[in-house]
Amino acid sequence: MNFLSDLAAAQNFTTLDVVLNLILAFILGLVVSFVYRLTNRHRALSQSFVLTLMILSMVVALVMMVIGNSIARAFSLVGALSIIRFRTVVKDNRDIAFVFFALAAGMAAGIGNYPIAIFGVATISLILLLLDYTQFGIARKGIYLLRFQIIPTDTDDSSFLEIFKQMLSTYTRLAVKTVRMGQFVEHSYMVRLKRGINDQELINSLSALEGMERVILLSEESESEA
Repeated sequence: MNFLSDLAAAQNFTTLDVVLNLILAFILGLVVSFVYRLTNRHRALSQSFVLTLMILSMVVALVMMVIGNSIARAFSLVGALSIIRFRTVVKDNRDIAFVFFALAAGMAAGIGNYPIAIFGVATISLILLLLDYTQFGIARKGIYLLRFQIIPTDTDDSSFLEIFKQMLSTYTRLAVKTVRMGQFVEHSYMVRLKRGINDQELINSLSALEGMERVILLSEESESEA
């Protein structure tokens, strides 16, 4: 305890302040991790990442107490941390946002600004839960990215365009290119199925066309998640 008292006095923090700041950082990190789990319950979660959010919040709080009001210590800390290299690939942009969420919570707890720390984390958490509950930003159903390869002929695209008119409510050409040394032409369309038409019916109809080699149908949501 003497060590804690000496350290706290050197940084203008009492021992109680240090303990309370770290406890609050832990609680806020726990809240951030809990919200992350709730809003990502349909995905495979990494226990390592969930625990990292909690640890990060406490570590940042400790860093803020070490830095205090000293600019020299801040620059020294940046120099020391610059030797660390992080090679983990973040697959989802939401994960990056939660990392910053945990950082901000730890910073607010570390400087002892309890009202901002508690109110800020609570407000952001409620907003995130509300957005998840309302499924804000989710892709509309029935919209797909259609890709297929067909042998080029002297005729126009009437063969598959006729199927488009029968089964699709809308279709927009995205790209056309030759593949396999010009043996096939690959078409890419953003399409929307008509009501009552399922994706397998569209795939079967296109696959039955003469010269059709490969048909791929991806939902807009799965494309954005990739």
